[in-house]
Amino acid sequence: MSDAPVVLTQPTLGYHGAWAATRLAFAAYFRERFEGRRHLPATGGVLVLSNHQSFLDIPLLSHAIPRHASFVARDTLAESRFMAWLLRTTGAVLVKRGAADRAALREMVAHLEQGDVLVVFAEGTRSPDGRVQPFRAGALLAARMAKVPIVPCGIRGAIQALPRRAKFPRPFKVAARFGPAIDSAREDALEAARASVIEMVGDGSYGAVPPAD
Repeated sequence: MSDAPVVLTQPTLGYHGAWAATRLAFAAYFRERFEGRRHLPATGGVLVLSNHQSFLDIPLLSHAIPRHASFVARDTLAESRFMAWLLRTTGAVLVKRGAADRAALREMVAHLEQGDVLVVFAEGTRSPDGRVQPFRAGALLAARMAKVPIVPCGIRGAIQALPRRAKFPRPFKVAARFGPAIDSAREDALEAARASVIEMVGDGSYGAVPPAD
């Protein structure tokens, strides 16, 4: 796209700092586990479609993905000065809720076309009980426009470590599992991605499915 916006696709000092601080805490407190990372391409744009259990999900996936990853998040997260800076320095794409945000779509496509990993929590909000909710189709359009594959990702255990209404996290195991890539041009790509996530997550608890490599 000739009018593609300029986007951040490389780790900044702020990205490295946030990654290191949360990685240390997660390794000690949540004993995070990463599975199926061989399915993530080493280079090139890729859309990671994940379920959404907890506020822990963003740092968890930033640790699991061995490349720079940009996250799609609602714009209300940037209401505080610190969060606005953090989202900006990590290359996040902010989406206006309740509206067709074409500017955000162009930004998503730009990330993918420039070889970035773009992470979308396809349910649009945190699951109330850990089970996978219906997926929204907006991100699929970005993947098709950029002609990149989709890698499904299943998060489990985060709903137990930090439930939706909890004020403080609990020391609990959390895991992120990646599945085989799906061609975004497939007519049933979104359904296939959701089915893969459900298979990897079960009821969303850490022990719902056997650990993978």
